[in-house]
Amino acid sequence: MNWTPVLISLFMIVGPVAAMQIEADPRSIASFMDKSLTPELDILQVATDISADNHLVFQVKTRGEQINGKNSDYLLLQILHEKTYLLLLPLNKEEGDKILIYEGTLQPENHKLSKITGEFKEYNLSADFTAKRIVRGAEFTVPLDWINYGADFNFDAYTIQASMQGNTLQINKVYDQARKGRKEEKRFSAITLLNKICSPKKR
Repeated sequence: MNWTPVLISLFMIVGPVAAMQIEADPRSIASFMDKSLTPELDILQVATDISADNHLVFQVKTRGEQINGKNSDYLLLQILHEKTYLLLLPLNKEEGDKILIYEGTLQPENHKLSKITGEFKEYNLSADFTAKRIVRGAEFTVPLDWINYGADFNFDAYTIQASMQGNTLQINKVYDQARKGRKEEKRFSAITLLNKICSPKKR
């Protein structure tokens, strides 16, 4: 099923209300360069799109790449959507492209990864979630059918040092955050994000 006409139709109904709730374009994050970090740890941008096979795509770009190095360093996409979902890909290319996915309880007053406490358990319903490496970064995808369009949606990206104990994720260090240095972003609805992506882009 092609979701684009459906999303545009829904936007005609809920778009004006949703648009009043956001102040910035929810489709992307432009991050500040941090030259104190090595290039593979420095996030420059996060952009979103919809693929031809009906997946929401998150493209995370960094200033450089890591061919080898610490096996405990990861590029992480955080999705806040009813719960907290963490999608991880090793920065070390020698570790391959296996995606790791964890979930945790979403605390409304505490959305920043560096301040989140508690445990993140392995997410077992992740068969259609994927990740792949691109030049200086990675692409993460989630199926559109997984999204609850009536719920809030937000995302961020990080480079981190982490360890796994059984099915539990332990975040040991945060190197960089795409939204670092910004005021707390207002949360927006999933339908707002999807309709922004589907709307014609200005030239």
